[in-house]
Amino acid sequence: MHVIRRLLPVLFLTWLLFLSHLAQTTAQTGFPYDTIPDNPGAPPSDARVYLPLVSSPTSRVVIGAAHIDSSLSGEGDEALLVQNVGYRAQPLAGWAIRAGGRTAIFPETTGVVLAPGQGIWCTAQANVFESTFGFSPNCEWAGDSDPQVLDLTGSALRLTNSGGTIQLLDAAGKVRDTLLYGDESFVPEGWSGPAAQLYDRGSMPREGQVWRRKQNPRTSLPLDTDQASDWAGDGADLAWGRRVYMPGWDIWQGNGRRIGSRSLPETARVTVAIGPEGLYTPLAGLFAQAQSSIDLSVYAFEQPALADLLADAARRGVRVRLLLEGGPSGGITDLQRWCVARIAQAGGQVFYFAANEDAPRGYRPRYLFMHAKFGIVDGRQAFIGTDNFTLESMPVPENDRIAAGRRGVYLITDAPSVVEELRRIFAEDLAPQRFRDLVPFEIDHPVYGGPPPEFALPGETEPFFTDSPFREPVSTSGTFRFEVVSAPDTPLNPDSGMLALLNQAGPGDEILMTQLYEHKYWGDITSNPIADPNPRLQAILDAARRGAKVRVLLDNFFDDPTSPRSNRATAAYLTTIAAQEALDLQARLGNPTGLGIHAKILLVRLNGEYWSIVGSLNGSEASYKLNRETLLQTDAPLIYARLAEVFQWDWAHSQP
Repeated sequence: MHVIRRLLPVLFLTWLLFLSHLAQTTAQTGFPYDTIPDNPGAPPSDARVYLPLVSSPTSRVVIGAAHIDSSLSGEGDEALLVQNVGYRAQPLAGWAIRAGGRTAIFPETTGVVLAPGQGIWCTAQANVFESTFGFSPNCEWAGDSDPQVLDLTGSALRLTNSGGTIQLLDAAGKVRDTLLYGDESFVPEGWSGPAAQLYDRGSMPREGQVWRRKQNPRTSLPLDTDQASDWAGDGADLAWGRRVYMPGWDIWQGNGRRIGSRSLPETARVTVAIGPEGLYTPLAGLFAQAQSSIDLSVYAFEQPALADLLADAARRGVRVRLLLEGGPSGGITDLQRWCVARIAQAGGQVFYFAANEDAPRGYRPRYLFMHAKFGIVDGRQAFIGTDNFTLESMPVPENDRIAAGRRGVYLITDAPSVVEELRRIFAEDLAPQRFRDLVPFEIDHPVYGGPPPEFALPGETEPFFTDSPFREPVSTSGTFRFEVVSAPDTPLNPDSGMLALLNQAGPGDEILMTQLYEHKYWGDITSNPIADPNPRLQAILDAARRGAKVRVLLDNFFDDPTSPRSNRATAAYLTTIAAQEALDLQARLGNPTGLGIHAKILLVRLNGEYWSIVGSLNGSEASYKLNRETLLQTDAPLIYARLAEVFQWDWAHSQP
């Protein structure tokens, strides 16, 4: 007992120091030590706790995002996301937002309470915000455009486009969070260092962007150190910075948290089909056997036989919905107009994602291009691929003859997680009741209508293959991991998807990539790989430096060798570094099937695992940051083996 009495002061002091350190850690990170919620928006009762849980002494409410420089005239959709990143609920009565010398106040009578992890959107005009973002905000400060939305009192805020300060104040008038942005140089209370900036290099637009905090990769909650490096436009952060965000993206309805499917084992069947020789038959079979629904999102549709199958399905009562890009490279062809008219006249629903010039005046479409290539049949089968529905990518087999075409791939699976994630993406993209960038097909529409009366279908193509090595699809069943990755934004995350695999590759591992194009660098056309690296290309190069075997096959058919970012320039860049550093890395350009490589395939053999990644994502910065793209990643060994076989055949038929 005497010893215990002597130790009590020491133990008590140690416990006080522990609590102090724990509170400080909580204030800095929003979570004590390794307390990581399974659901980032859930209260602490939903968390896994590895050390004693001590709640933060105060709630932590921050400005999670800001839509400042709107593309709309009048900028009625200016908005702020207010988020609670602490563990305690926070009533907002009496709180205020201050910007540009004006202050908007949450009324004292308001019952708004931010639960832990919750965020709310406040905007200038609720009805304008809803047309831009696709959902209703929680409060507005410039009038009463929606009686169902809380009206803030005080002044109507004006967010200065070029730069300024936005502050969040509690009911006592204390500054709780600050955003210093743009060309503002005066450093206010609650901020340290220079102002935050948007990322607008190269083709990245400045107008219309949404400022967003970086997300803690472990908690998906916003970083908050009161400086520019908290924000996603941070040009110095090559891993989590240099990001671009726009209104209308699906992340905003999750309070800005990351959205996407996780890679979990599940029992499923997977089929790989290879184009040009083997794509038509399995996809035609899916359409012919459909019983209730076919949902299809593709960049272009120029395949009359598949159009007939979709029309047949619609006539027998199958709900057929088709989403197409409204401004494809080279424009909408008369052949596509014929195919679309065929489907629509049979009862199918066809929508175009409007090109910028065809969207309502002053309204910016959600994506630069609707470039994804996927579909769902009967809510049970899903497919993701690299190619458009065209005669060049999906020629109809005739006996032993296959027309010249483009190298491409589709994966078909009944994996529930894949089906569900693609259904979610399709529902988000094809939502004409929420977004104004969707135009329904009308036969007489001057841009998105039917073909001219004199149009005739093209004749037969000349045969190219007599021996078709990959005409038959290959299927496998078992327990595999799957991950659907959708752009924009998420393919850049270094902790998930293909970058996570590439970043682990080293001695004994192998990387095989087939790509329509892979830019040598991003940013401005006058830049270089040091200032503006292409993250995927850099990850592949770094894997080779760690000892991985790397082979890169790029298209030669569509390539413009005069461009500084041509495939030829990329291959020369990789080859030069490989020679200088004695790396097991080779790059080639090829056209093994006559009309170019249109595939986007990445194969990673990693520590005895066999990963295949197939989808629509090209190697440009805009593809990652502005387009709607989809990828499917799986560790099914037989799928990898088939795609590796295709790669080796194409490699042997391509030039060093």
